[in-house]
Amino acid sequence: MKKIVFMISLLAFSILLFSCMTASVSITEEAKPAEKKAPAAKVYQGSGKSSSLIEAISMAKMDAVRKAVIEMIGVANEQANRERLDEVLYNSSNPNAFIYTDTYRTTRKDKIGGDYVIECEVAVNLDAVRSTLKANGILGGEPVTGEKKTETAGEQSQRETAAGAAKISPPPAEKVTPEERRIIEKYVNNMTYMVYFNEKSKEDPFYMKAAVGIANEYLASHSLEAVDLNQVLELKKDQRKVYEEETGESISMIQWIAQKLNADVYIEIDGITSGESRGGKYYGQASITLKVFEASTGRLLGSVPWNSPKTFSTASERAARINAIQTSVYKAMPIAINQAKAYMAKALQNGIPYEVIIENTPDSRLMSTFRRKLKARVKSVRTISQSAEETKYRVYYIGYIEDLVDIIYDVAEKIPGLENMEQVLLRGKSVTFDSGL
Repeated sequence: MKKIVFMISLLAFSILLFSCMTASVSITEEAKPAEKKAPAAKVYQGSGKSSSLIEAISMAKMDAVRKAVIEMIGVANEQANRERLDEVLYNSSNPNAFIYTDTYRTTRKDKIGGDYVIECEVAVNLDAVRSTLKANGILGGEPVTGEKKTETAGEQSQRETAAGAAKISPPPAEKVTPEERRIIEKYVNNMTYMVYFNEKSKEDPFYMKAAVGIANEYLASHSLEAVDLNQVLELKKDQRKVYEEETGESISMIQWIAQKLNADVYIEIDGITSGESRGGKYYGQASITLKVFEASTGRLLGSVPWNSPKTFSTASERAARINAIQTSVYKAMPIAINQAKAYMAKALQNGIPYEVIIENTPDSRLMSTFRRKLKARVKSVRTISQSAEETKYRVYYIGYIEDLVDIIYDVAEKIPGLENMEQVLLRGKSVTFDSGL
């Protein structure tokens, strides 16, 4: 009997103990916060345009993937890593590897001329995108070199200033026709860039000139038109008196030179370098800032800071510093160029700025009539300077300069006294006429 009571007591104790343990585990599980997992998918919109329908659809899908990348790493990092992203992701022959194909939905399908235009909505496979970015050292994780990828000071600085730079906005744009939009797009993709260094920089001019040379090398390697540094230096040396007479120093000499050399955008480089020798190797670092300006107005289009990682050379400390400058310039230039293109694409909807010079203009009333009638045929006309010898205008017009010349002839022929106006010089975005008076 005692044995039966003992067994029942033991069983009851075991049940009670098991209940307590279960409750404890339950409380612990409830108290433990749930792990926050990154989403596996998200719907994005994309667009593509191509003469091939299949290619246009693929481009639309990959455009949606690109927007997912931007949301993951930010605009600045996406631009800085654009070449690598093109190589490992954007140019993929199988965009379906990065989306959920059953979610794909075409929202627009058009054919404009010989091109198909596709717009879509699709859920992007964020895990697949994230894995690709990590494997290539673009998003945390381990880069392919096996070294830990951390945000450099330049990347941090760029990320922090990107929002501020994005606030720099062009004037409100006017409505443009499809043909005008095509002209603007072609113009933006073929702009001329002039790079110069900040003459007030505390850095050795040798390194600043080297930075300009590296920036021009970058432009040339990407088939972008660049003004040679020697042209800038020669004009600066020989034309100071002309600059002072023409402008009264109301604009900077570098802006004036950019206008004279028909640059659309000029970039000013400033920075500081440091170097040291250790263990038979030479090390260098560079911290630079690129400021981007519209040549016609001097308006700031963007500012891109970048700090290089420590670079080394077995040759000399100077070589190590040059390596650091090259690293920084090659990282910052694509961002600066994209800022310039984005701004100018909107600003030019108000007209491409051309310089129109008319020599021999003793009759100011006649020139006022000419300006008013010309204004009715273009976007805008501003008088830059006027004298009996010469009148200078900045004409804003969406079209090619040859078309503007035809408009000027057409206007002049209808104004008594200007029927004999003749073109005497055309260079870049500047055209000079003789009034015939």
